[in-house]
Amino acid sequence: MKTVLCYGDSLTWGYDAASLDRHPLKDRWPSVLQATLGGDIQVIAEGLNGRTTAFDDHLAGADRNGARVLPTVLMT
Repeated sequence: MKTVLCYGDSLTWGYDAASLDRHPLKDRWPSVLQATLGGDIQVIAEGLNGRTTAFDDHLAGADRNGARVLPTVLMT
């Protein structure tokens, strides 16, 4: 089985700017992608609201530097 990793920020996480909450799981784009691709491909959603591309955010409560965290995500 092939696997697609959706690694991203608030868009992948499912942030809904209108409600300041998350979109329902079925409406988040990784879920829509999974439904489109079918059961032969596994889609993993690894989104983090506030994730940056490659910069440290010292005010955040979690490590949101996407470039630094990606190798760990790929190994798990």
